Amino acid sequence: MNYTQRPKSRRTAGYKAPKTEKPAPKGETKTDAGEKDEKPARKKQNIFMKLRTAIFPVKGDSVTESVRKIVFDIAVVALVITGGSLLADVFDRWYQVNIVDAKVEEAYDPEVETIEGVVNLSDEKKEEILNEKPSILPSFMELYAQNSDIVGWISVGEADDYVINLPVMQSEDNDYYLTRNFERKETKSGAVFADFRNSFENGRLSANTVLYGHNIWDQNLGGSGMFAKLTRYYDATINGDYDNRLDFYKENPTVTFNTLYEKSEWKVFACVLFNTQEEYGEVYPYTQVHDFDTKEAFNSYVLDIMDRSVLWTDVDLTYGDEILTLSTCYYPFGKKVDTRCAVFARKVRDGESAEVDVSKAQINKNSLKFTYQANVEGGEWKGRTWDTSKLLSY
Repeated sequence: MNYTQRPKSRRTAGYKAPKTEKPAPKGETKTDAGEKDEKPARKKQNIFMKLRTAIFPVKGDSVTESVRKIVFDIAVVALVITGGSLLADVFDRWYQVNIVDAKVEEAYDPEVETIEGVVNLSDEKKEEILNEKPSILPSFMELYAQNSDIVGWISVGEADDYVINLPVMQSEDNDYYLTRNFERKETKSGAVFADFRNSFENGRLSANTVLYGHNIWDQNLGGSGMFAKLTRYYDATINGDYDNRLDFYKENPTVTFNTLYEKSEWKVFACVLFNTQEEYGEVYPYTQVHDFDTKEAFNSYVLDIMDRSVLWTDVDLTYGDEILTLSTCYYPFGKKVDTRCAVFARKVRDGESAEVDVSKAQINKNSLKFTYQANVEGGEWKGRTWDTSKLLSY
């Protein structure tokens, strides 16, 4: 007879409780292999999928939603690209000001008068340079050894507070130094350079030497800003440093432009805003004139410049004088109107004092303007009203 076996009582000897498994911790499950299935990993993947779905167009999105996501994605990419470009520009300018410009300036000492004073070149290198440039000033020898494209040094302001203080380069065209520095390295700052058509050989300058430089404001970097501060001869109220252009001119009535062969001072006599686009009015070719074949050609050029100048000074001119033209880009009407600010100076004559009576300088309220400029600023030209007796050869 078979009887059903009754379960043993816990009080019964030999009783063993059946084995039970502890419940898996929350978020984990057992697999056939006894390994844990990591649900948090799936949660991370879900977060990623949600983020991707929120940012990128997916199947099921409406047209409006897809467009919104595309616009957002493009904006993010643009921000990354432009942000990186901005940082690159800042670093490029910092390097130019604090490394390149500082090193070049240290290599140029206008007070060095003898070859013995050039201490950073070997005798062999000095002899080599003198064979190439017999009349070179000792102060330029070290810079010439570093880059033979150098033709001079331009300074505006006092030695302890230069407005501009930079080397002047020259190449076979007017493009090379637009984007290269003294070390011939690529940089948006470029370098100050002379028009390739100008002459510097054997100490003879063209009748009109034209120098170009970018307009870059970088006071926070402690730099000269290339030719940016030239624009203060036109509008000196920039950054609130001056009340008007006359104040700036009175502090800076002369320019120092030393070439490889000669030291010289130049007296500022005019400042003009030029237009470069025919649709906005007259395009005056001030950078295309480098020599004057006749007295009439010289007089005509000076008359044209003085008619357009925003300054009248006490500086006189005569046929045979050498002119220095400093040109930089400048956009008082926005970049749609491509304009240039040019400052004109004439070389101090042999035996003449470099002093200028700035008390006689005036603001020209009747300058000849190009069409767009006249429409914006107002004022109709009333004809030549400046003192033409200052043009001695006229």
